[in-house]
This record gives sequence, structure tokens and C-alpha cells, in this order.
Amino acid sequence: MKETTTPTKKCAFVIFAGLLIEAVAIGASSTQPTQSRKTYAMIVSGINKDAKEQQAKDNAVMNLRTFLLNDVRIQPDQLSILVSYDSPIQKGSKISTAENLEKQMNLFANKIRPSDRFIFYYVGQANVVTETLRLNLPGKDMTHEQLARRLNGIRASSMLIVLDCPGAGAAVKALAGKDRIIIGACTHEEHYSTQFSKFFVPALTDLQSDTDGDGKISVLEAFTVAARQLDDSYRQQNLLQTETPILEDNADGVASRQPWRYREDHTDGPAASKCSLSPK
Repeated sequence: MKETTTPTKKCAFVIFAGLLIEAVAIGASSTQPTQSRKTYAMIVSGINKDAKEQQAKDNAVMNLRTFLLNDVRIQPDQLSILVSYDSPIQKGSKISTAENLEKQMNLFANKIRPSDRFIFYYVGQANVVTETLRLNLPGKDMTHEQLARRLNGIRASSMLIVLDCPGAGAAVKALAGKDRIIIGACTHEEHYSTQFSKFFVPALTDLQSDTDGDGKISVLEAFTVAARQLDDSYRQQNLLQTETPILEDNADGVASRQPWRYREDHTDGPAASKCSLSPK
């Protein structure tokens, strides 16, 4: 005798089929590859009147470019380098005018996704006028408030901002924010030329910087090595130290001079200790 399908059986079959299709869809979506995080970076070299100092800054820019391309594995179209008119590394770079800086920031703002990270690195001269840090660029300067507005337009999930210039501490409060690590070569009150990059950039690749032995060099580890080597340099030359590196990473706008003591001081340092520029 031929079995007939009752309405109840038909309803059960439809529900079962629907659940099966939904389960397959969920399984398929879970196997879809997630979008990988990209790293974008911008290096800006300001003007320097002293030829010897200019050479040191140019070396820092070249070494940083090599590090970002070879070690961090940033793609060339994700790296922007702006230098002054008299820089020997003008080839392949643009002039570091405020207009070019703003233009490149706008381009990055349109390309960078929330899952990406962004590195901004300034090395050069600057001065503080009525509590405002002014980055000395060819043509008109850029204030730290203008820089902050440009950076706020970039939607990256994390940022590393390094200012290797006199008076860098004046910009910390305006630049600070969630998931941002701010490094300054010196405090607000220190207005002499800085040498921070001379030690910080090499520390990013020196295996001895990996003090916890996890196989990666964190931003905090590189900062700590650079700060201590800078101290030693002044001491060995019997010079009065005119720059004190600072770091801010808890979004309160107040930078720390000894972030490696974050466990004891409960201030800045935890985020930088977990941040490595390694592509892995």
C-alpha cells in the first residue's frame, strides 16, 4: 500500500531542510578567509639647518625605510616617505611640505580599513610656540593640532606615532587616544635637537632588544633599549642630557618617562609591551 505524506510530515520535512541549509551556510561562512591586517606607514623628515644633524636624520629615515620594507614587510604602496628639499634620499620620495603631508594623509584615510594599523614617524626640527608644537617643514609649518586632526581621519584599529623632535611632549595630549602608542623623543620643556632615532631604529631589529626572549621585539623593548643607550651616550661624552624619551599608551594624555616600570607604577607601558611590528 502506497504511503501518503501527511501535512504534519511535510511541515517537519520543510523545517528540517531549512535548518540543514542554514547549517551549511554557517559552516561555509566560517571557512571563508578573513581579511588580513595590513600595515601602512608614513615617514616625514622635516628641515634641519645643521648639515651633520641632517645627515643623522637622513640615515634614520633610510634605516627605518629598510626596516619597514624588509622586516615589517610593508608593501611599497603602503609606505609614504616625505623628505626636505636638500635630502639625498629625495629619489622615490616627495617633499615634506604641509600640503603634501595633508594630501598623503587623505589618501591613506581612504585606503586604510578599521582592521589595519598605521605608523606615523616624524624626525626633524620643531619648536614650541605658546604651548603649540610646530613641526618645521619646507614652507609653512604644521602644528600638532593639525596633525591630530589628520590622524583622526584614519580609521586604523591601532596606531604608533613617533615624534623625534624638540618639544615633542607638547603634542602628546592632543594625539593620545584608544589603541594609540605615542612616543616622544623628549618632554614638552626640552627644546634642543634630539637623537632618539639614532638608537630607537636599530633597537627595533637588534636581537638583544628581545629581553623577554619571546622571539619578537616589542615597541616597549625597543624604546627601553633606546632610552638607556641615549643616557649612556650623554654620560660617556660628559654632556648634560637635554632629551628624555617619553611614551603614552593608556589614552590619558599623560606620558611616562619610565614606561618599563608599568607593573610597579600602573601607568603607561602595557600596550607597548604587547605591540610588535613583526608581520606575524
